[in-house]
Amino acid sequence: MRRHASCLLPPLLCLLLLFALAGCAVPDGSSGANIGVGRSSPEAAVDGFLEDLNHALQSPNLSDVTERRIWAERLAGYFAPSERIDQRAAFLDMLVGFADTTQHPVIGSKAILAITYSRVELLSRDGDKAMVWVVDGSFELRWLNEKGEVMRERTGGLTDILGQTSGGLPVLRVDGLWFLTER
Repeated sequence: MRRHASCLLPPLLCLLLLFALAGCAVPDGSSGANIGVGRSSPEAAVDGFLEDLNHALQSPNLSDVTERRIWAERLAGYFAPSERIDQRAAFLDMLVGFADTTQHPVIGSKAILAITYSRVELLSRDGDKAMVWVVDGSFELRWLNEKGEVMRERTGGLTDILGQTSGGLPVLRVDGLWFLTER
């Protein structure tokens, strides 16, 4: 059984790059912003982030400015407190680009993205730092026609688009809770 989720860390840049490259290569849960959504374990931080990112990317109201701001704030809350301002801006930019790409794709009438994974596993932990592996992480980008039929699709591995040479996502413990980090 595969779980659906979404992208990650320097991912904002990777997702933007993914959509830019995809465009060139081919002729709810949103009520209220959580300021900090640290988790009790490194795995829970990554898993929660992926789940919320997937919900954000699949939101039917993502073209709404307020909806994007709520999601950007929520997703940034998964990152260490010292990184949130930058992450919030990056997520907002990514969501604006994503909403535009889904509504005005290069081919077809709509594009959708799903990121899936089987589970997350702790690769390593050293004090307040940890590395979490997204097992079987992949993305599937589909272009649909007016009837909702798939015209074209592209799939790939998450580590490819995220540029994670370590094979995992860095997580940091701050005040007893675990957050994703760029470091």
